[in-house]
Amino acid sequence: MDNQDKLNYQLINAAHFFQNDYQDRGMVKWQGYFLSDHTEDVGKYSKNRLDNVKRQDYEEMSEKAISQYLMKAFDQQFKVTIQSRNHNDQGIVSPLYHGKVLGFQDNNVVLSDNIQVFPLPDILYVK
Repeated sequence: MDNQDKLNYQLINAAHFFQNDYQDRGMVKWQGYFLSDHTEDVGKYSKNRLDNVKRQDYEEMSEKAISQYLMKAFDQQFKVTIQSRNHNDQGIVSPLYHGKVLGFQDNNVVLSDNIQVFPLPDILYVK
């Protein structure tokens, strides 16, 4: 039997198998993928929720100390971490925001990597 005959024989065998013996499991074969993606999402949500609940307010700094530190960070171009006084309606403490101080607008601080501005009176802590 040459290579062409072997190939034809394999193709005929495969066609017979798919026509008569193979049963497609349909959506069953995809449920494992959906389940693993869902489990991963739930895990991320749970970790994020736990981190939010565990987060505590840092010790409050004076507005003068905050503005001096932010001016130094702006001048020397190093990254800072800011925590706002804001709590959401469930009482969860504000997250930490990181970035370089890009500048100041009126009484607001502008950080890189953030689309929002931070009003100076709303800043609780900076490091």
